[in-house]
Formats: sequence, C-alpha cells, structure tokens
Amino acid sequence: MTIQVKSKKRVTDHGEVFTSQREVSAMLDLVKHETERIDSRFLEPTCGNGNFLAEVLRRKLEIVNSRYSKNQVEWERYSIMAVSSIYGVDILEDNA
Repeated sequence: MTIQVKSKKRVTDHGEVFTSQREVSAMLDLVKHETERIDSRFLEPTCGNGNFLAEVLRRKLEIVNSRYSKNQVEWERYSIMAVSSIYGVDILEDNA
C-alpha cells in the first residue's frame, strides 16, 4: 500500500495520510455494486484531496453516460443525482 503525506507534522497532529489511486480503486471495487448505483450515497468524513469521492463520481457518471447518453434530459437528471449523492468533510481548511 502506498501512503502519501504532506508533512510529518500533519501526520502527527491530525493523522493525515492520502490513499493512492490504486488502493482507492481496490477498496471501491469491494463495494462495486454501490459505486454503480447512481442514487447510492457516499460520505467521506476525512476527504483530504477527494480521491475516493472523485473515483465514486467517475464511476457513477460512467453508468449515467452508458445508460442515458441518448436522452439529454435523463442524462442531466441522473448526472445531478450522481453529483448530489456524494459528500465530503475534512477538518483541515486547505483540504476542504
């Protein structure tokens, strides 16, 4: 597993580490059926730079594109649903 850090102080003070894309993909594959449900909700309580949220959104929009690319109204509706069902929080202002 690859762990990325901004500084030792941030790790010590806040436990901040960043998960690499490979690990994000592997973890989300464990709940693949949920990442492919357009209306499933995801909360990342320590979102950092948004690795998990960005990948969830990418996967959801891939489903939207495959199902609704020929219908603009439906494509817009489900794209908005995909975006509005992911949430992220972080205690560090520069991550939010």
